[in-house]
Amino acid sequence: MKKSFLGSIAVITAMSMAVLAGCGSSSASKGAAEAPKETKAAEAAADAGAADAGAADAGDWTWERNIEIICPWGTGGGADTTLRTFATALEEEIGVKVVVNNKSGAGGVTGVQFAASQPADGYTYLLCTQSPMLAQITGATDFDVYGSIKPLCQLVHDVNVFVAGKNEPYNNMEELKEYLKANPGSVKCGVMTITGLDAACVQGAFEGEVEAVAYTEGSQLNADIVGGHINLGCEGPAEVSAMVESGDMKVIGACTDQHLTLAGWEDVQTTADIQNETTYGPARGIFYLPGTPDAALKAFEAAAEKAVASDTFQEFCKQQGLDQRQGWLNTADYQAAWDADYEDLNGLFGTK
Repeated sequence: MKKSFLGSIAVITAMSMAVLAGCGSSSASKGAAEAPKETKAAEAAADAGAADAGAADAGDWTWERNIEIICPWGTGGGADTTLRTFATALEEEIGVKVVVNNKSGAGGVTGVQFAASQPADGYTYLLCTQSPMLAQITGATDFDVYGSIKPLCQLVHDVNVFVAGKNEPYNNMEELKEYLKANPGSVKCGVMTITGLDAACVQGAFEGEVEAVAYTEGSQLNADIVGGHINLGCEGPAEVSAMVESGDMKVIGACTDQHLTLAGWEDVQTTADIQNETTYGPARGIFYLPGTPDAALKAFEAAAEKAVASDTFQEFCKQQGLDQRQGWLNTADYQAAWDADYEDLNGLFGTK
């Protein structure tokens, strides 16, 4: 099944190249998808620089002004609401204001580029997922996402689910697969990022039999699903829970290897139930710029861990269905996960 991804991802790449061409993607890092030698050398130099800085700890840094965290997606979506809830909890820990700055466009790449152009002074950070990195891997952008930012801490790891309007003639993954056999080419699935993990889930779960269609607003996607104007949507539980509860939508499947524990969703079929390995979901975390003072990173990580563990943030996660996977990861663990995602996604979707 994995090999079939390589052919189907060409559909995503062709569409995404057209999307990104009008979004001002940088040419400063041409060929970055084949970066590992240069990238790893730069990372080694950055790590050496951090080591030379000495054994800094959280107590070596004092926050003197507002912190800015860039969100590469628009307001109201899962990334934005997660970041804003985290920012409120973080303010309680560090004692200065945390400003969220939305810089959307090009499937998140625009925001990453903007963040990478800011001073590495300890006061600018970025919320990111694997989606901008996937845009680089598929050749949809020549900007070096992987080499330009570094993971600091993971906040949550969301899941992707497939939903349909109440009148669609299938109720689970098995029925949908049978419908696709009988009606090839008839099903389309709305996604928010044509170069991202949601589109990769569509391609992977249905092996190219369902076309991913890009939307710019989640509200319009949901309206089209409910109205029967598009067959499926690939979204997070938080974005669709109210419509599922009202009966206007039904959950067809989850891109997970374990059944969900959300109330009423326990019997939702998973991709694992149909012997499919597609389990991608956005891991939302905080990233920093190479060269950021080590003391600032230590102070941020320590405060962030407390913020994520706070009652406010944990209650938000429970309400939004963000408690289905391991959330918090420290810097070392998040770096390892980020590197593993890069290797895995490159193996599946790499154009080089």
